[in-house]
Amino acid sequence: MRSAFLLLILSLAFAAPGHAGEASFADQWAVYRDKFVTGDGRVVDTGNKSVSHTEGQGWAMLFAETAGDRASFDNIYGWTVAHLARPGTALFAWRWDPAHPAHPVADTNDASDGDTLIAWALIRAAQRWQAPKYRTAARRIAVEIRDRLLAAVARRLVLLPGRAGFLRDDGSIVINPSYYIYPAFKDLARAAPGYQWRRLHADGLALLDKARFGEWSLPCDWDSVDPDGAVVPAPGLPPRFGYAAIRVPLYLIWSGDATVSRLAPYLDLWSGFGDKPVAAWADVDDGKLAPYAAPPGMQAVVQLVEEWRHPEPKPLPVIGDHDDYYSASLMLLSRIARDEAGA
Repeated sequence: MRSAFLLLILSLAFAAPGHAGEASFADQWAVYRDKFVTGDGRVVDTGNKSVSHTEGQGWAMLFAETAGDRASFDNIYGWTVAHLARPGTALFAWRWDPAHPAHPVADTNDASDGDTLIAWALIRAAQRWQAPKYRTAARRIAVEIRDRLLAAVARRLVLLPGRAGFLRDDGSIVINPSYYIYPAFKDLARAAPGYQWRRLHADGLALLDKARFGEWSLPCDWDSVDPDGAVVPAPGLPPRFGYAAIRVPLYLIWSGDATVSRLAPYLDLWSGFGDKPVAAWADVDDGKLAPYAAPPGMQAVVQLVEEWRHPEPKPLPVIGDHDDYYSASLMLLSRIARDEAGA
């Protein structure tokens, strides 16, 4: 199935600008940039009180690089360094809140997905534009991810969601499966060599294979790895497969780690909706579904996964007037994942 999927991608020339009837990635990036990126390079989370965070800055850098838009890339990266860089570390403060202009960075903790995305975008930009300064900056971030954001539990190497706050007193570690950006790990390993990347990749997949909860055997947005190696929904947080975990199958396809068994839980859930939009989340404890539909960006991920199962591609959703930052981001991520699947 994997080879058939890739052959179909090649035969249909899925690389930008896309197959017949689909808007080009560059055009969709221009829409995204105009809607969510300010003139000084801040990426605005329109669904979350207009805050900015490293996740958004990293995604937008990735989108700009993919579109070949160096001016926007530099603008977004420049804002990130100016407003989220911290003294004494290459990692970034995770959130900037315009509601508190005197102190917009109230929490200086980082977010490992944002750090990973920024480093990865810099690596890709260094290659595209032959810019050593990007590679140097990426290496500094990758070294700190490798040396400061990995922890061991039950003989597994796990990615901490941030530098502080995720090691529990009982020895368990809270993880976010969507922070494992598998397609980035090979590039980060080249930037900051070390055995840890290969092990992190393998152990992340092994933990994901154990994170199967409820009637659909789905991971939660937040899980916990116990000292004995058991993986459970993170205590104290909603036991939901939802807005974060939707990125897991996307990254699996992008990295070439998708298998029938790994994607089956998502397909089992979504098949129950037929031609109707899927629900925005599913509670793995009681089976309750969100009373509202997932936004179009999540539907784009559903389509990507279903195409992996039955390679009958059609144009992915495009950014509409009512799409917020997160929905639009998932649309662009789905496009790149499809174009680069298994590369």
